[in-house]
Amino acid sequence: MGTMPLDAANQPDPRLDRAFIERERNRFAARALSWLVLLNGGAALVLLAILGRAPEGSIDSKIAEALMYFSGGAMAGLLSAFIAYINRTVSLDGRERPGLRRILLTLALAAVIGSGAAFVTGMYLVGDASAEKTSSHPKGAKEKSPAPPAEKSTAPAEKPPAAPASEPMERAQLLRNQRTVAG
Repeated sequence: MGTMPLDAANQPDPRLDRAFIERERNRFAARALSWLVLLNGGAALVLLAILGRAPEGSIDSKIAEALMYFSGGAMAGLLSAFIAYINRTVSLDGRERPGLRRILLTLALAAVIGSGAAFVTGMYLVGDASAEKTSSHPKGAKEKSPAPPAEKSTAPAEKPPAAPASEPMERAQLLRNQRTVAG
């Protein structure tokens, strides 16, 4: 295998200054990082406002957990900005320290990825908590078990209560009891 020949198509444009490219890359990264901090911090503030107006018994533990994820995501974004600042300071220092710069870059990227993951996790928890509260189907232990079947007796049949039951399962059981008594 040989190396690719250097021709005019593979050469960087001499009119582009490396400092200009680095400055634009830094501005783009700073904007992206600012948006991550703004998203996480804004979501945490919105949740705080919702929790402040909610009645005491209606607060779900998933909402509090989501608030922690949003706060952690904002802090991870700020940590990444701080590490990037340290990395830039180290690179401006005359001495080259490629090992330290690589470690700082890895830490900054891990903090950014953690910030994004915290935002997604917090949104999932809020969505999950709100879906549980708005579902019309009763959950788990709140469901009532059906009544045991009525035993046949030779005594005259009693009429079931005429008032409709509030739960659909109770209404179905009431209809079954009426059919059993009539049949």
